Amino acid sequence: MNNSRTLPASALAWLERADRQEILAVDSHTCGNPTRIVLSGITLPESVQGVDAARLWLRDHADHWRRRLVHEPRGGGLTCAVLPIATQEDGCDIGAVIMEPGSYPPMCGHCMIGFASVIVEMNLLPGLWQDHPQQTTFRIRTPAGPIGITARRTGEHFTTVTMVNVESFVVKTPQPYQVDGRTLPVELLYGGDYYISVDASQIGLSLERDNATEIVRLARLLRAEYTAGGVCDPLSGDELDVYQVLFYHYDATQPQDASIVVVAPPGVIDRSPCGTGTSALFAKLVSEGKVAPDATVTTHSIIGSTFSVTAQQVRETTDRLYVIPAITSRAYINGFLILAADAEDALADGFPPL
Repeated sequence: MNNSRTLPASALAWLERADRQEILAVDSHTCGNPTRIVLSGITLPESVQGVDAARLWLRDHADHWRRRLVHEPRGGGLTCAVLPIATQEDGCDIGAVIMEPGSYPPMCGHCMIGFASVIVEMNLLPGLWQDHPQQTTFRIRTPAGPIGITARRTGEHFTTVTMVNVESFVVKTPQPYQVDGRTLPVELLYGGDYYISVDASQIGLSLERDNATEIVRLARLLRAEYTAGGVCDPLSGDELDVYQVLFYHYDATQPQDASIVVVAPPGVIDRSPCGTGTSALFAKLVSEGKVAPDATVTTHSIIGSTFSVTAQQVRETTDRLYVIPAITSRAYINGFLILAADAEDALADGFPPL
């Protein structure tokens, strides 16, 4: 092994001098957005079984792990983490608790593409390729429900994954909101998470990289206005956890392409086209008859990276059209790290991103 791949003796001595509560993790990025996947260091109590129980236990009893993984100074506004859970619930092969700077979201598309890519690259589910050397499938249990993964390779070279997401749909059709002295047509979409959504072309908002500051400013104002009185599902009446804003551009003369910019709290732009955001927008386009379910749309991010999305399945009720999107992309591993804590460090558990 190359010596550069081992820790120097001085680093090992520092780690051994006290209980550093080390976490071993692998960092990846999906079309520019990071995912930090825990390999070891977080142990759940024996009584905590399954994804939902693990998520609740972490939130209520061990939230310092989330803060250490994704908050500053080790992480930042874009950092997301995944804790793998050994489970076969709901016919899945593995589970995932997703951790973001502000919460434990039910689903995160770029995180699951990242997790799936790391599973394949690091052989975290042995025997994946025994039935077919060039294509394999497995299922991941998320808090939002099971998702399907198809991974492909050419020879020994991993190429892409297709993630079959949870049902996605239009929650609320466009309604006018007064924001920043103008009227915005705002709709609420779901693609595994909820999105306050606006057609950027209708309000003259550029989704180019050099307009990022204005995009974030408007998103903050819109989120504050939209969520001021709480947000409820118009069908069930359930209160919804809504915190992200999605601006999109879709031109019917170029039906195979769409641009998406998602802004998450406190005001950071997703560098990827956003997996759950892509799912939400595709469900909207299918619901409105703008694209056929079997069409493929390429979504473009603010940095130019792309996802491809089509419908795996469509289900219609008297109230809604539900689309199960299938998104094709991949992630790349870009580092391995040991996170540690010093008992004398007042900021050892991190602090929320600014």
